[in-house]
Amino acid sequence: MRAITWLVMALVTATAAIGCGGGDDDDGGGNPDAPDGVGGPPTLTGTPGQWTWTDVPGTSCMNGSQTGFGVNLGTSGDLVLYMEGGGACFNGFTCSSVAHPNGFGANDLAAAVRQGGTEGLFDRTSAANPLKDATFVFFPYCSGDVFAGSSDSGFGGRIQVGYRNVGAWLDVIVPQSGPVRRVVVTGSSAGGFGALYNYDRIEQRFNEKQVFLIDDSGPPMGDTWLTPCLQSQMRQHWNLNATLPPECTACIGSDGGGLVNAIPFLADRHTDRRLGLLSSVEDGVIRSFYGFGYPTCSSIQPMPAGPFAAGIANLRTEVLAGKTNFKMLTFAGGGHVWLFNDFETTMTGGQTLGGWISALLDGSAGWDHAGP
Repeated sequence: MRAITWLVMALVTATAAIGCGGGDDDDGGGNPDAPDGVGGPPTLTGTPGQWTWTDVPGTSCMNGSQTGFGVNLGTSGDLVLYMEGGGACFNGFTCSSVAHPNGFGANDLAAAVRQGGTEGLFDRTSAANPLKDATFVFFPYCSGDVFAGSSDSGFGGRIQVGYRNVGAWLDVIVPQSGPVRRVVVTGSSAGGFGALYNYDRIEQRFNEKQVFLIDDSGPPMGDTWLTPCLQSQMRQHWNLNATLPPECTACIGSDGGGLVNAIPFLADRHTDRRLGLLSSVEDGVIRSFYGFGYPTCSSIQPMPAGPFAAGIANLRTEVLAGKTNFKMLTFAGGGHVWLFNDFETTMTGGQTLGGWISALLDGSAGWDHAGP
């Protein structure tokens, strides 16, 4: 059961997920792996509505191969930066099923488009999708570190520099983003964690734009649930402490915990921005992930549904208490990944998925937590 559940986490968004000035990237404060001397950036090209691959020097997958990003030009003033999901690599078992261990290039983008690149968020025909006319940029996930790592010697000697990759991609995209009105930083599963983790640096790069966060199925939880012993493994193998914003001192606990404090940090640092988190209350895939540390690091079973639901409730009622700009849309059951659902028919708490996201983006006064 454990192997099947984790494999679903590795594959569900890897196969379904597809989806333009600023100065030099400061890499969120203190990334020792920031690329330099890579030459002039490639130029974004393509035909509106069609996917185009762009190779980006200075990027690296786990196997050391160069990667890039996909772009699908839209006709509105919206830019969506979407981070792909697909597991996480921090021990022998998880690394055996993580997405794209052998790299990601143009052929992989084409395969991903064929396997589901027009659904949900990427459905350009749905009137319920407020981002149907956006320019989509697809960040591939081949580093196994939820786009947060800065280690040239990660687990088993793998190159896990997803945070550096995001910086290199931004170096290409930001200078060409003049006409953009709104930027949506988003992703699913591992990419949801990555969107939240990288939001602060991306908002700073696009500081004259409206920058939103939609974290799909990447819920950081308090240390009771996302235990310090599990966090310590990720900090060690991915060199996380080097990529966290230095101002978020509470994000680095003396016992290895504290990552949940990134949520109130972002809410307080960006009070004029809106940030959202989508999650089911018993997400079976994320329960499998958290089970590697719950209740102890010797655990080999997924976290039970009850404790996970308690962690989701804690996020909403305690961690986000009083935060008017960071809200959650939750769904009953154990489903995983919501941005590929139909925006018109997917409902919870009396709201459609598309309606809640529209309210987030449009500044509606009634936007709030919704769902069980």
